[in-house]
Amino acid sequence: MSVHRHRLPSPIVTTLRGPALALLRFNYHLARIPLQLAEWGVLSRLDEQASTRLAYEQLLIDCDRLAARLLDDEEAARRADDLDRHIVLVRTVIARDSHETQRRGVLLLDEQRERFHRRRRERKSPGAPL
Repeated sequence: MSVHRHRLPSPIVTTLRGPALALLRFNYHLARIPLQLAEWGVLSRLDEQASTRLAYEQLLIDCDRLAARLLDDEEAARRADDLDRHIVLVRTVIARDSHETQRRGVLLLDEQRERFHRRRRERKSPGAPL
């Protein structure tokens, strides 16, 4: 389901109809070509989790959502929804990896704390060298 259907039509959609709106959509699709080429040519070589790539993909989502709303562009809405689902999955993986790294760090600190306390107890026990 397209995101833009949940809102009232834009003033452009209510004012323009038929060929004029189709021409605006066509111009948006033309204007988006360099953005798509940059994504395919440059950003596709970056890691999916790279912040630069995620920021650029978010820019594409915002542009497509705006076009979907202002121009009643179903294709732009679909692209925005598809890319948004992809980014949500990537960010979920990033969050899980970060959580796992933090968990391992806490476990390591717990192990080091336990060793410290064990050595301290051993030094305080009778007959232990100082």
